[in-house]
Amino acid sequence: MAFKRFIVVADNHGGLIDETTKKKFFDFEKSWKAHYRIHLGDWIDAAPLRRNCSAEERVSGIAEDYEMGLEFIQQYRPHLLCNGNHDDRLWQHMKHAGDGILRERCTELALATEDEFRKMKINWVPYHIDRYLQMPEGGPKLIHGFRATMYPAKSHFEHWGNVLHGHTHKPDFYAGRHIERGSAHSVACMADLNQMEYSNRQPSRLGHRNGWLYGIINTKTAAWHAWHVVRENNVFISPQGIL
Repeated sequence: MAFKRFIVVADNHGGLIDETTKKKFFDFEKSWKAHYRIHLGDWIDAAPLRRNCSAEERVSGIAEDYEMGLEFIQQYRPHLLCNGNHDDRLWQHMKHAGDGILRERCTELALATEDEFRKMKINWVPYHIDRYLQMPEGGPKLIHGFRATMYPAKSHFEHWGNVLHGHTHKPDFYAGRHIERGSAHSVACMADLNQMEYSNRQPSRLGHRNGWLYGIINTKTAAWHAWHVVRENNVFISPQGIL
């Protein structure tokens, strides 16, 4: 019986990345030696492109956020990447921005990103409800995520079945009540939670955690298992013990 290893990260949010989590993640990634490196999106934050963004966000610009997000991608070099809703702001403004200068700038960055992805041979998909990726053997669907509910893994399983997703910043697991079994995992985030001020008044913020996911997939049957690494009180806890 042959297995391959995979590792999954999501939601580093460009300039908002948590440096402690980043360092711990790359230390783990180096030792895990994954066959498949997966990124589930929101690799930039793009706050100035958000609808109804504040004046402070608007004047901050996007250059540093974009550069830090791309730097993470270049260091990680994922095999599979799903753009998130924050990343998608570049492509949406490239198509629909009413301001010509803004449209031109977003077009420049979106096309530069696509070029970088080609150079790194990243298999990627845009943020779209019916677009997803899978590992060569099959296994779970890979998406960024679309619903931020109290039970995100269950909610996404209802629509996508076996699935790994980010978006909610909350580690979560659901074992499917289905004749074919199956499961879903919601992956924790890589961003500095204290910098994500937009969620400070949302009860869901209490469930947010730093962390990532890792697992194995059977090369013959595509059966897979995955485990969470979660940061609690500045300690990173995994099934292997404290990292």
